[in-house]
Amino acid sequence: MLKFLNKYLMFCWLFMAATSFAETDQAITELYNECPKCGTKYSYDIKFCGKDGTKLVETQKSSVCPKCKKAGVPGEEFCREDGERLITIEERIINEQKLLENKTKALEHFGEGNKFSDNSEFDKALEEYRKAVDLYPDIPKLQYNIGWLYGKIGMHKEAIEHLRNYCTLAPEAEDVDEVITRIAVLQRTLDRKNKLIQEYEERNDVMTKALPGIKEKCDMVLIPAGPFIMGIDGIKEEQRPKHKVYIDTFYIDRYETTNAQYYEFLDYIKKTKDHSKCHKDEPINKDHTPLNWELDYYNHPEYPVVRVDWYDAYAYAAWAGKRLPTEAEWEKAARGTDERRWPWGNEFEFKKCNIGDPEPIGSHEDGKSPYGCYDMAGSVAEWCADWGDMRYYNKSPNRNPTGTEKGDKKIIRGGSRFANVGVLLRCTARKTMSPKLGNMSVGFRCVK
Repeated sequence: MLKFLNKYLMFCWLFMAATSFAETDQAITELYNECPKCGTKYSYDIKFCGKDGTKLVETQKSSVCPKCKKAGVPGEEFCREDGERLITIEERIINEQKLLENKTKALEHFGEGNKFSDNSEFDKALEEYRKAVDLYPDIPKLQYNIGWLYGKIGMHKEAIEHLRNYCTLAPEAEDVDEVITRIAVLQRTLDRKNKLIQEYEERNDVMTKALPGIKEKCDMVLIPAGPFIMGIDGIKEEQRPKHKVYIDTFYIDRYETTNAQYYEFLDYIKKTKDHSKCHKDEPINKDHTPLNWELDYYNHPEYPVVRVDWYDAYAYAAWAGKRLPTEAEWEKAARGTDERRWPWGNEFEFKKCNIGDPEPIGSHEDGKSPYGCYDMAGSVAEWCADWGDMRYYNKSPNRNPTGTEKGDKKIIRGGSRFANVGVLLRCTARKTMSPKLGNMSVGFRCVK
């Protein structure tokens, strides 16, 4: 019995060896060289003809499709079924070995990436995940993890791509439905983002074209040194008493700062991250973008910029090589030296100022001040440099007053287009607001 078993095992071994050699021999004989002179065929490892010494040429190699794994048709370069370029058996073996090596390395990077991700070191995690994907992308969990991480850091397009890859690689996974829902949410977010980008590009084109003309138009006017009467009696407490104030010579913007001008400033801040001109006390991480910057209002280059807080106005003025006016400077530029109530005179007329819907700067020629400043009544109220003290006139100096040294709110002058009575638009009217707030009725102009 033992003798029979030994013979049986010997027979099986010989059969397997013969089969293996046959496969090897088939692979080898399918790859042969031929003498171009006499036509004699040789094994693929022989390089010269034994009859005439001519260098042999490669005539045929068995080919296979790397995608569907089916044998290729001799003489053809691409697979008939899926269009993939055919490769030789040798190339396939080499590719499979390389693929196995890449998968091993990819799994190592994947593991390192997971460690970094668990420690919230997302930059390092992403670097490892990317290396893994470059080496071997067909690991479902790898596609899921890198997609999740891209989504977490706000790179929605990349997140969607990798999460879709996960669903393709693991269609039967238990969490596929959840991942598909996540992809839909990311897509909606990406669509909104792309819409904003498109609007930004359109706005950029509008602003870029309008800015040269606006810069040429928006000059400054000289306010000569000398005294004027500030404040008024017989009205609200914060506007009295009227008193004589001497102001040194200064220049003030003829118009309020426009959307286009402020757009240029914002573009500079975003590109350079240069906050060297900003106020030392401004809120941390402030980027100076007005509230609701995406609204259509900001697509109009010559509208006065609004929803800027005091720190925004301060930063713009310093960036432009200017500053915000004191309220004494602002009032002199608005009323001149004859104690007029409104920039154009002592009789109020709605048609001489922007009340109601927004309008481009300088739309009311007959509403300008004695020095030629536009929109100092109506349009937007304007930030001043001073801290707000409603009883300051009782103690203010009579030469170049600058307000109290500290406070909680800043002075706003000029009324706005939302005022419905003339008294709110007088040159003497004073209001205060927190420097950290901005609204659609407040803008600014600069002096130097």
